[in-house]
Amino acid sequence: MSRAPSPAPRPRAPRLSAAERRRELARTAAVEFHRRGFHQVTIGGVAAAVGLTAPAVYRHYANKNALLAGAVDTGLEEIEAAMAAAAADGGSLDDLLRRLTTAALRRPDFWTLLQREVRHLDDTEQQHAHSRFLAVRDELAAALTRRTPDLDPGERDVLVTAALAVMATPSTFRSALPDERLAPILAAAARAACTASIVTATPPGGAPEARESPPRRAEQIRDTAFALFHRHGYAAVSLDDIGAAVGIAGPSIYHHYGSKAELLVAAFDRVLDGLPAVDGRATGADALRDYVDLALREREAIGTRATEMINLPADDALRIERALAADLAAWTAMLRRERPALDDDEAALLVEAARSAVHDVVRLGRLHRRPTVRDELLAVGTAVLDAAPPTQ
Repeated sequence: MSRAPSPAPRPRAPRLSAAERRRELARTAAVEFHRRGFHQVTIGGVAAAVGLTAPAVYRHYANKNALLAGAVDTGLEEIEAAMAAAAADGGSLDDLLRRLTTAALRRPDFWTLLQREVRHLDDTEQQHAHSRFLAVRDELAAALTRRTPDLDPGERDVLVTAALAVMATPSTFRSALPDERLAPILAAAARAACTASIVTATPPGGAPEARESPPRRAEQIRDTAFALFHRHGYAAVSLDDIGAAVGIAGPSIYHHYGSKAELLVAAFDRVLDGLPAVDGRATGADALRDYVDLALREREAIGTRATEMINLPADDALRIERALAADLAAWTAMLRRERPALDDDEAALLVEAARSAVHDVVRLGRLHRRPTVRDELLAVGTAVLDAAPPTQ
């Protein structure tokens, strides 16, 4: 009787120094956290990806949270290195944007970790990560101020946030363009966002808000869930949390929604239902105006969409991904009609970059409360859609 062949020996991990191994583990974990989300990543999975056993990982990181902190740290190091190199060359706005864009392409996982996964760290680690990134943001703001000394500080914050969002586009959008073509286009789009000329038409104090009738209970539950998902993340929010915020017992939500996942799907559907109709007659200006209005009106749903796609049930995720892909295709065709020199990949990249800028200005911090934010978003979005690839 013949013997079954023995299993192939597991490849041995290369011998690295302790520092090199820590960095390898952190970089591998960063990719996994980006792709799957904190709760779906295991120490054993990261270990297997580099040819180690789980106990070997614990020699370098005490737990998964420490591994996440290391992953965030490696991303910050690359961003800080890009900033230092730009400063050594004189610190011009263009050079800083170019170097930060290159770093963002090398580490597309970092931007997602900073916006979605860092909330799993303890307060001290979160504050440390945010303070380091704030220093990057401040350096970009200083470079913009040197270029435009009379810029209003609030307007400057909008422009810097938009430019960072443009550079972070590869974290949520996989372009078909190779990096050598993508990088200069993305840097040009970030510069367009950062230097957009804003004409304020909104009267002081902002447009008056329309009076609405009190929401029905189901709407109140839905909108409260959106706000809590946006603020704390889907995994950290329970039905009891939603019920307490509404003023009812958590199980009472089942009278209106079948599950917490159904509320998450509702956030995405709310955005899909509000997307502007982009057909063969639509103009970029009209579509952008309607999109900005949607983002301002549905801030919490937009925020939930930006960070919680990985938590959608599989069937809903597929349906929503297809709807979003069809919407991007319509925007891409529209932009190509207006700018025929662009190819499909360039146009799609600029569309996603422009909408990323709108998303981040609306959902991060308090910029959405500025009375002139609608005009600022229209100016930034228009500038990004009009950004010229350097080869043109």
